[in-house]
Amino acid sequence: MSKLKFDGAQHQISLVDSTGNTVGTWAAYNNVDSHASIRSLENGIYTVQDRVAPHPHVPAVNGPYGLHGIVRFSVPGHPGIGVHAGRANATWLPGPQHPTMGCIRTSDNAMSVIGNLMRRDALTTIEITNNNAAATQAASRRNRHTGLRGRRRG
Repeated sequence: MSKLKFDGAQHQISLVDSTGNTVGTWAAYNNVDSHASIRSLENGIYTVQDRVAPHPHVPAVNGPYGLHGIVRFSVPGHPGIGVHAGRANATWLPGPQHPTMGCIRTSDNAMSVIGNLMRRDALTTIEITNNNAAATQAASRRNRHTGLRGRRRG
């Protein structure tokens, strides 16, 4: 069974298949909007809820979830958290860097590859490492992504 690995400090998500091969690695961020009920995802291993296909949403490159839906995983006290794309052409922090309500945002390309692998190699877990609110905000400042707090983004 396949798994995802998210490194908050490197801003990368990797897809690993059941044989241990890394299928791909893409830019991904856990930039959380200041209005969210969570500051950042805690390090740990989480169980994936959508194992064989992403949960569908209206496909839209600039929509909140992108073209390929969301892969949700179980975060206690925070239903609906997952990995998705979207906001590709936002005027402020477009693509993976665009804030979410607690989710990890990546690219539509990443979500396409993840979705395709899930259909033949069930996705079971996501491992989150090197992730905390202070590190996320520091990395955003280093990358000149200021203003994450106090600005509503979706």
